[in-house]
Order: sequence, then structure tokens, then C-alpha cells
Amino acid sequence: MFESQKQQIADYRKNRTAATLVWVIVKLAIAYAITTYIDFGIFIVFGYIFYAIENTSSLQFINSQEIDLQLNILNQRISEFEANTDK
Repeated sequence: MFESQKQQIADYRKNRTAATLVWVIVKLAIAYAITTYIDFGIFIVFGYIFYAIENTSSLQFINSQEIDLQLNILNQRISEFEANTDK
């Protein structure tokens, strides 16, 4: 029933690895250039790293809250459905 979704998720994971590797290489090249050619470049690189970590953690928190909300709505609908079928 959910095989197509499982396959789609597996494809996303496989493609994500390649895309992540490319972005890491690009970001490292830019970070090297910034730290080499700008006097305060290391502060820019550290600032970006902290921003990326904070952004990722906040997105994970928001996603977990959305999932929790959807599960609560689903649980409530199941309870309502069971209550209506028992009558």
C-alpha cells in the first residue's frame, strides 16, 4: 500500500547524499577563500556555521511539532469515528 512512498523516500535519500556532498565542497571552497582573502573572514565563517546549526535545529523542532499536531488530529478523528460506529 505504501510501497511507492517508501521507494520515493529511498530515492530522496540517495539523491540527497550526492547533493549534500556537492554543497559541502562548494561551501568549503567559499569558506577557504573568505578566510584567506578577508581579514575578518574567520568570523564570517563561524557566524555562518552558527546560523546553519540554529536554523537546522529550529526547523527540526517545527517539524516535530507539526508531526505531533497531525498525529493528535488523526488520533482524535479515529476516536470520533469509533464513537460514531459504536452507536
